[in-house]
Amino acid sequence: MSVSSAPGTPRDAEAAAPPVPVPRASRILLLLDQKENGSLLAAELSRDHELVEPHGDDALDGDFDLCILDGRALDRLWERVQARKAREQPTLLPVLLITSRPGVKMITRHVWRSVDELIITPIEKPELRARVAILLRARSLSLSLRESEAEARALARSLAQRASEMEAQAARLEAQTRELRWSAEQLAERTAAAEEANRVKSQFLATMSHELRTPLNAIGGYTELLEMGVRGPVTEQQRDDLLRIQASQRHLLGLINEVLNYAKLETGAVQYEVSDVAVRDVLNSAEALVSPQARVKGLQLEVVLRDPGLIVRADADKLLQVLANLLSNAVKFTDRGGRVGLWCGVADGAVLFRVTDSGIGIPADKLDAIFEPFVQVRSDLTRTAEGTGLGLAISRDLARGMGGELIAESVVGQGSTFTLMLPVGTAGNRE
Repeated sequence: MSVSSAPGTPRDAEAAAPPVPVPRASRILLLLDQKENGSLLAAELSRDHELVEPHGDDALDGDFDLCILDGRALDRLWERVQARKAREQPTLLPVLLITSRPGVKMITRHVWRSVDELIITPIEKPELRARVAILLRARSLSLSLRESEAEARALARSLAQRASEMEAQAARLEAQTRELRWSAEQLAERTAAAEEANRVKSQFLATMSHELRTPLNAIGGYTELLEMGVRGPVTEQQRDDLLRIQASQRHLLGLINEVLNYAKLETGAVQYEVSDVAVRDVLNSAEALVSPQARVKGLQLEVVLRDPGLIVRADADKLLQVLANLLSNAVKFTDRGGRVGLWCGVADGAVLFRVTDSGIGIPADKLDAIFEPFVQVRSDLTRTAEGTGLGLAISRDLARGMGGELIAESVVGQGSTFTLMLPVGTAGNRE
């Protein structure tokens, strides 16, 4: 075999020609029985590639990217070459045959089964390097393709696993959706049942209140007739008994009226007639209602109106009901010798009514609960401060029904302050 330069082509020019790009650190195995050809080929290829030292025929089992053989070596090793190429499948392991006399027998026997490229010598060095570079490039692309296929398979497995996880998650979400839908249906049914039960309860309370008020009014009327002596003379002891009966009748009637008012609020049967109301008139009426109770307990009652011409937007009757209830509570829960106050003025664009007392006070954790129906903060006082626990609930609902709000502040042992906030009237107000 001979590897020659092209006529008239300087060696430096050959070196300057741009080589075909090949992967770095490509390994070439030379299996040449013609030692002289092997030396020449090794000298030429070692400049650009790493050569694998052939340690006998077992070198075919080693690590290389291209195997170059001559005819004699191929005749001797063609079965091992085919076996090695088969093990590499589907990756290409190129084999290059270099021969000077290709016989028909050798070509038909070996080339199309074992060899990927055939070079017939003599051949120019640039062509040799180009052929080698092309085979190594094919090897590199084959390895890259194998890696890409492996990555694609791994990605496919990952995607399949992810799809399976998403299907499982979708199944869980669907189950949760069904459960939530069922819970929502159950909640809707229970809410409807609770609303119906509440409506029936309110209707029952209203009916019972009306039914109870009739005999109680009769009791009050007959008691007054007896006290007046219409049925005959009444002794002092009998008169005292009649006074106790009248007091109990009025107290019981008041409790029933509270239940009736609350039932009306719950059913939405309360009608509001909101208009401009003179605050002075309402305060005078509230003071007249509560002052007898305050005198009986020896309490100091003080009413302060900063602006006598103050006008508020409210329902006059319901405003009086709220103030009377707040003042009655203040008197009820204030010990003898204490004080109760009602202050009214304008602040932050609203009319404020503040009812204060020096009574027992309310714990901070109970302030929200006092506006709930049927709640009494201190059950130990029920014997002396009797009531249904509806007064504050009714008062707050009435305040909100008039476009206002009712809030409470208190310190245990020092007293409480209830603040009713309502809109300022449209005319006649002065700060």
